[in-house]
Amino acid sequence: MVKKQYFCIDFLKIIIMDKTIIIQPESGLQYDWQAIAIDPSGHHDPKMDLVAYKALYTNKIAQARACGHEPVLVSLPIMDENRYFAFITRGMSMQERKNILYWLGGKTERLRNIHALYNLALFRLAAQQCVHIIDITSPMLASAHEEQLLEQDGVSLSKSGQALVDNELSSLLSRFGLLAG
Repeated sequence: MVKKQYFCIDFLKIIIMDKTIIIQPESGLQYDWQAIAIDPSGHHDPKMDLVAYKALYTNKIAQARACGHEPVLVSLPIMDENRYFAFITRGMSMQERKNILYWLGGKTERLRNIHALYNLALFRLAAQQCVHIIDITSPMLASAHEEQLLEQDGVSLSKSGQALVDNELSSLLSRFGLLAG
């Protein structure tokens, strides 16, 4: 049995297994939703744009290598844009909800598109940095019970979602030869 150590930092969960450091990023869907609800026509940047997101993980990869570890990135899990929209607008008035929807171009699917941009950035970063990336997105999308893999907020993994991810991590790390027996 491989001992796992977990560390959670903003936008990041790090799992250390043997000499492997698994870098499990968080979604870039972090905006000031209240400010958007008040001023939907204004310019609103995410709390971490794609440039800063990529720089953060480039730095984490370099730190892992400097410590003699093999860094491995993990793709983002799926998300449910309708549940996430309900989550970020909970407690808001109907007008504030409409304002956020207006800012999103009238479609909650925009949330999924933003999420996908951050996920694609991880795949590009893995290729640029020559690190393995474990694709947890695809097996989640292929699940017949996709909705059961997420909590009510639409982005956090449920117990069954985390079990799927843990299984995928163990399987692929063994295949990559990054786990000792």
